[in-house]
Amino acid sequence: MSRIVSIIFFSGILALPLSAQSNTKAEPSALLSRPADFPTPPKTNKSLFFIQRNKNKNTIVYDANLKAGKFDSSKPIDAYWQRYASTGLRGELTWTQKTFAYGYSSKKDAVGNGYYITLTAYDKRKIHLQLDSKGQPFATMLINGKNCRLNYIWVFADNSSKWPDVIHVDLHGTELGTSKKQTERIQNN
Repeated sequence: MSRIVSIIFFSGILALPLSAQSNTKAEPSALLSRPADFPTPPKTNKSLFFIQRNKNKNTIVYDANLKAGKFDSSKPIDAYWQRYASTGLRGELTWTQKTFAYGYSSKKDAVGNGYYITLTAYDKRKIHLQLDSKGQPFATMLINGKNCRLNYIWVFADNSSKWPDVIHVDLHGTELGTSKKQTERIQNN
């Protein structure tokens, strides 16, 4: 079933309707997928997931914000830029980017140890933050109807005009239990 949502991915502020589909149109997928030469942020003991766009190699990184081995209740995620296209250094998200694109809201889960996260840009799919048996944080989400560890999100947009036109968003994860890779494309309609 299709769900109409608003999505904002910042190069400027732009709201676009999208519907979730696991099938793609007849398009040359390789040209619309994350290029092999795009950097993958280094894994740390706080890494959750990241977002990249075809605009440039700059990456929005989402790390766990932990206090005493638990998610910080006031801010469970530390979201920031990794400026691969310029200095390679960390950069903070602006208020506008947090508010209209790459920010999130959080709510404690029923067990009380993890959090449900809703990304500002796509509020129809929840991300669950939790700790594994060794106390390491990870993020899960439904991808193709399967419970997966969320690895990254790829945003493909037409950047030829003043405002980007999002063509699709790809969710990439690893299925829990089977370790099978899952990718779901959310196509702009």
